[in-house]
Amino acid sequence: MLNIGLVGLGFMAATHLRAYRQVEGARVAALCNPSGRHLDGDFTNVAGNVGATDPVVLDMAGVKATKRFTELLDDPDLHAIDICAPTKAHAELAIAALQAGKHVLCEKPLARTSAAARQIVDAAAKAKGIFMPAMCLRFWPEWAWLKEAIASGRLGNVLAARFRRVAEPPGWGRNTFFNGAESGGALFDLHVHDTDFVNFRRRTTTSLEARRRSSSVKKASFRGSWPCPSSRPTATWGNCAILSSASAVARRPRSSPRATGWPRLRFAKLKKGR
Repeated sequence: MLNIGLVGLGFMAATHLRAYRQVEGARVAALCNPSGRHLDGDFTNVAGNVGATDPVVLDMAGVKATKRFTELLDDPDLHAIDICAPTKAHAELAIAALQAGKHVLCEKPLARTSAAARQIVDAAAKAKGIFMPAMCLRFWPEWAWLKEAIASGRLGNVLAARFRRVAEPPGWGRNTFFNGAESGGALFDLHVHDTDFVNFRRRTTTSLEARRRSSSVKKASFRGSWPCPSSRPTATWGNCAILSSASAVARRPRSSPRATGWPRLRFAKLKKGR
C-alpha cells in the first residue's frame, strides 16, 4: 500500500482524491493545509471545472490532519507527497519532500520561473524518490489518441498545429491566479498543457517558442486565455487578455472520443524528398 500525504486542499486536491479512489494500492493517509481548511476531509463546498462534480468527503479514520508540512516529511509511514498548493509554493514543498526521501507528484505549472523549475529538477535528480509533474492531459483519451495518430504516421506528417484553449478564470484561488507575479496567469494555467504536449509528442525538442519549425511540424503556435471578468480591467498584468497563441488542425475521426478543447491538426501525405 502506497501511503500519500496531500498538501494544499482546494479544488485540485478534491480532484486528486476522486482519482485515488480508482487507484488500487493507493491510500491518502495525511492531509495538510496551513490555513486549516478542509482538514476534516469534507470537500463538499469545493467546485471546479474539471472532471466529476460529485461532492468529496474523505473518511478520516486513520488519516493524519495537520497544518504543518514538516509533519508529513517526518512521518516514515508516508511514502509520497502530492502537492496541490498554489504555484508559488511548489518549489519549496517539492524540494523539501524530495530531500526527505519521498516520492512527489506536483501539480502544474511546475514553478513560476524557469530558475525555480531547474532547482526542482536538480533536487529530483539527486533524490531516491520518483518525481512527476501532474500533466493530466497526457492521459486523457482524446490526447492519447492524438499522440498515437501522430506517432504512427497513418494520417501523414503534421504540417501545422493549432492548440486553442480558452476558459473562464478559475473560480477558486482568484487572488493567486490574478496575481501574475505569483501564478503566471492564463499563460501558465492553460497554455502550459499545450506546450507540454508538443514536448511530449516530440521528445527531442530543446526549446519552444510561440512559433517553431522542424522536419515534421512545420509550424506550431499557441493561445491560452481567460475571458476577462467585467469587474476587472483588461490592462491588469494582462492575465485576462490573450497571453499566448496557437495554430494544429486535423479532423477528429468519428470513432475517436469526444471532448471539449479538442486540438485541430492538419495532416498531409508528403512525397519523398519533401
